[in-house]
Amino acid sequence: MAILWTLPARITQVVFAIIVLGLTAYVANWWNRWYHHMSPSEINFLIFSSVWSLLALAYLVLAPWRFPDAAHKFAVLAVEGVTMIFWFAGFVSAAVFLSNRACYGRVCNVAKAGTAFAAFEWPVGGMNRVKGAE
Repeated sequence: MAILWTLPARITQVVFAIIVLGLTAYVANWWNRWYHHMSPSEINFLIFSSVWSLLALAYLVLAPWRFPDAAHKFAVLAVEGVTMIFWFAGFVSAAVFLSNRACYGRVCNVAKAGTAFAAFEWPVGGMNRVKGAE
C-alpha cells in the first residue's frame, strides 16, 4: 500500500531536483561569466543539494526494490533526513542572499524561481520522511 503514494512523491522530488539544478546552474554560469569569479556559495549549495537528492533518490527507490538488504529502515530515514536538512538550509540561505541584494533582470528571476522550487522540494521530502517513519 505504501508504494501508491511513495513513487509519485519520489517522481515529484526528482522533477523538482532537476528543475532546481537547471535554474541554479544557469545562475552560477551567469555569475562566473559576468563577474569572472566563483558564484555565491548559496547558489552552489543548491546545486549540491540537487545532485545529492538525485543520488539519494536513486538509493531510496532502487535499494528497497532491488537490494532489500541495503535498505535498512534507519539508513533510509537517515538519507531522507539529511536530504531534508540540505534542502531547508539551501532554500533559506538562498532566500536570505537574494533578499539582501539589489536584484534585476532575468538572472535574478531565475535565481528566485530556483529558490522557490527548492522551497517546494523541502515539504515533499518531509512528507516522505514522516510517512516512511510509520
